[in-house]
Amino acid sequence: MTTTTEAMVSRPIADLDSDGLLGSFPGGPRLVGTKCDRCGRAMIGVRVVCSACVSTEVSRIELPTSGSLYTFTRLHVGGDGVRILGYVDLEGDVRTLADIRENGMSLQPGLQVELGVDGSNWFFAPVSGVNGGESDD
Repeated sequence: MTTTTEAMVSRPIADLDSDGLLGSFPGGPRLVGTKCDRCGRAMIGVRVVCSACVSTEVSRIELPTSGSLYTFTRLHVGGDGVRILGYVDLEGDVRTLADIRENGMSLQPGLQVELGVDGSNWFFAPVSGVNGGESDD
């Protein structure tokens, strides 16, 4: 007697509803996020399931426009010059990879940055007059 057993096949769950991260809100353009109504986790992007608990009970939110520069790197891209990419920590435990603009300030981890929008492009730049990270003492 021969029996066959079929293994359960896992199927990927698409978690992002769209690729666009910039949305229109009453306060102006903001990064779009999702908050899980079950566990409270906030995530960047419009999602259909929570990345933490896989709940489908999620709500669209606008993410904060300011945060702290976690780290950054400078990419030397051929004749196009230098592109700066960095991770920005927003309130609610959300970290995003973004283009960074120096705006004449020296970049360092912990520096306070704010969202900037140029057409359909978004980036983070240092908040003028605010210094985070290491103290000069």
